[in-house]
Amino acid sequence: MAKDEKQSLKKHLSLVLRLGIAVLACWIIFKDLNFAQLGETFKHLNGFVFLAAILIFVLGQFMIGFRWWVFLKAQKIAIPFFMAVKLIFLGNFFTNFMPSAVGGDLVRAWYISRHTHKKLQAALGVLADRVMGLGATFILAFSSYLLFMRGHEEMFQMSRKENGLGTFLEQHHVSSHMLLTGGVILIGVLFIIADIWDLKRFYRKLTGFIRHSLEQIREVFLVYYHHPLILMFGLSFTILLQSMVILSLWYLGHDLGIVSPLRFYFVFFPMVWVIGSIPISIAGLGILEGGLVFLFVQFTDANPETVMALALCQRLTWIIASLPGLVVHLTGAHRNKED
Repeated sequence: MAKDEKQSLKKHLSLVLRLGIAVLACWIIFKDLNFAQLGETFKHLNGFVFLAAILIFVLGQFMIGFRWWVFLKAQKIAIPFFMAVKLIFLGNFFTNFMPSAVGGDLVRAWYISRHTHKKLQAALGVLADRVMGLGATFILAFSSYLLFMRGHEEMFQMSRKENGLGTFLEQHHVSSHMLLTGGVILIGVLFIIADIWDLKRFYRKLTGFIRHSLEQIREVFLVYYHHPLILMFGLSFTILLQSMVILSLWYLGHDLGIVSPLRFYFVFFPMVWVIGSIPISIAGLGILEGGLVFLFVQFTDANPETVMALALCQRLTWIIASLPGLVVHLTGAHRNKED
C-alpha cells in the first residue's frame, strides 16, 4: 500500500473512532433522559440571559486575542490587534464546525505564519497560547477545589441516587480491577487499530511525537523565561476570563433551575474543559456534556435533564460565538494582503 494511501486510511480511521466515541458518549447520556422534562427546562430559559452568556463569551474571544497579541509582541512579531482577534475567531470556527479536517490551532499557526517571516516563532506563539489556556484552566480547577471543596465529604462519596454510577457498579458487581483491566484492553485495541500494520512504527512515532512536543514546550518557556511579567499577566488574565465565563454559566444554570452553589461551577467546569481538550471525540462532543451531567448529578441535587440543558446551552454558546469566524473566512479578512 502506498504511503499516501496509508496515511489517508489512518486519518479516516481516526475520524471514525472519534466520531464513534462521540456517538457512544451521546447515546449513554441521552438514553435515560426524559425529553419532555428537558423541553420544559428550556421553556424556563430567559432569552436575555442566554444572549448575555453569548456576549460574554464573544468578549472573551477578544480578550484571548489580546493575550495572544501580547505574546506575539514579546516574540517581536508585530501584527495588528484586530488581526489577532480575527484569527482567534477563525480558529474557533474551524474547531466547532470542521474538527475532522484541521484543528483551530493549526489554522491559526498557518495564517499567522503568513504575516511574518518568523514562522517557527509564530507557531510557538500559538502553542504558548494553548499551553497558557490549559494551564490556567488546571490552576483554576485545582485552586477552586482547595478553596471551596476541600473537606466537603460530598466530593469523596458517590451519591446514592438510583441512577448513580456507584449504584450501577454495585448492582452489576463491577470491581475496580475489572474496570482497570477493561480500560487497558480498550487502550490496547485502539492502539492496534490506529496502526494495524506496524505497531512498533506506531510506538516510535508516538514517542517521537512526545519528545517533539516536550521540545516545543521547552522552546516556549525559553521564549518567555526572560518575560516573567508576561507569563504572570497571561495566567491571571486567563483566570479572570474563565471566571467571567463560569459566572455567566452559573447565572444561566440558576435561570434553568439548578440551585447548586457557585463553588461547584468553579470546580466542575474547568475539570470538564481540561478533559474535553483531549482529542478523543469530535470537538469534545459527548465528553463535555457527559462530564457535566455526571458531576452535577453525582455531587449535587441537580437532575440530569436540567444539567443537560445547561450543557447544551454551553455548546450552543460556543457554536454561535464562533460564527464570526465564518465571516472572516468568507471575506478573507484573515489573509495577508500580499497573498
